[in-house]
Amino acid sequence: MIVLPPPVIEAASTTGFAPALDTAYRYHIEQQRDEAGVVRRYTTDRTIRFRRMADGLVAEMVIDTADGGLSDGPGAMFERAFATLRGRPIRYILSNRGEVTGVIDRADVWSALIDAIATQAGSDPARAAMLARLTAPLRAMPERQQVAMLGSMLTNLLAPDIVRRGVQPERPIRRPGAPPFGTGTEVTGTERVYAQGRDLIAEERLSGDLAAAGGRASGRRTSTTTRSVDAATGLIVRQTATVRIDSGDASSIATTRITQRQP
Repeated sequence: MIVLPPPVIEAASTTGFAPALDTAYRYHIEQQRDEAGVVRRYTTDRTIRFRRMADGLVAEMVIDTADGGLSDGPGAMFERAFATLRGRPIRYILSNRGEVTGVIDRADVWSALIDAIATQAGSDPARAAMLARLTAPLRAMPERQQVAMLGSMLTNLLAPDIVRRGVQPERPIRRPGAPPFGTGTEVTGTERVYAQGRDLIAEERLSGDLAAAGGRASGRRTSTTTRSVDAATGLIVRQTATVRIDSGDASSIATTRITQRQP
């Protein structure tokens, strides 16, 4: 028996992306990491509004809150740096397919972000020298990479690709390994997309060996991601992603939950 998708999915734009204009979409993002029994949490709230301007579609995102921390390394420094942008609108230029093609006032936003990393040195000369070495290549990063990095704060809330693909039965997938996976390895798993009311539910499971050390895999990484996507807009409604890393006797689990909150 063939089950036809709901009419709203059949009528979805061919671009897969049709958010309501001048409407506040509010998101709550919660991340939790359990590393050898040490649990860290980080939460942030963001508001996005889409507007039609002379240059095309523009998304304005504001970081409303940022609380907690996930690590003590470079990741923590970026978390604290992004938190300094709280309340400052970041405006993205989008294609009609929901792809970020530019950031308005990108140079100013990028400079503020990198400055926020550099100032974390305080009065420690050694730390200041270390952060200077870290931020030098970031300041010189090409515009395209800056746009991609800043754009990731928005694009992880969008899924027009799921709407364009539509309902798909479970199938095996293979992808080239990229860090932290070993060079030349393959990541394997399954994916499927099914309809549930006005939403499309995309499920993905992947696993692969971590970067090899001395010719042997140093561990195993497995991940599961479930995304509920509004088929009429291409925006994520809910998402849960879990990553587990097993290496020797140690293991860590990171879980990220995204929720679109009602006004």
